[in-house]
Amino acid sequence: MKGQCLCRKVTVEIDEAPEYINICNCRFCRSLGAAWGYFRKAQVTVTGETKSYRRDDLDEIFLDGYFCPTCGTCTHYVNFAQPERDRMAVNTRLFEQDELDGIEVRYLDLRGEDYIRTATGKIGDGCAF
Repeated sequence: MKGQCLCRKVTVEIDEAPEYINICNCRFCRSLGAAWGYFRKAQVTVTGETKSYRRDDLDEIFLDGYFCPTCGTCTHYVNFAQPERDRMAVNTRLFEQDELDGIEVRYLDLRGEDYIRTATGKIGDGCAF
């Protein structure tokens, strides 16, 4: 699958569709406007120039969010605090929605200490994404 940012200067390719997609309401995810699919790093190829953003307003910072410097579209994030962890998140909103049909969408409330799933849906059900 191949997805692109709004101006098409950054391309993200993945070997296969994600098992599920998380839509999270934490400040980081909401502000980036992302819907995350998770992959091993070797499954993802990012081409084109990206810039990273690391929050500095929390006691514990662990994610670098990446975006296109031309159009500002969020492309992916990596956990810099655990480089041994073979996982990265890709903004699935880069891909055509038809390519994601049937994939489970999980809505998460992560504003507190616990991860709470508040709802689920599937791409194409008229309720998700």
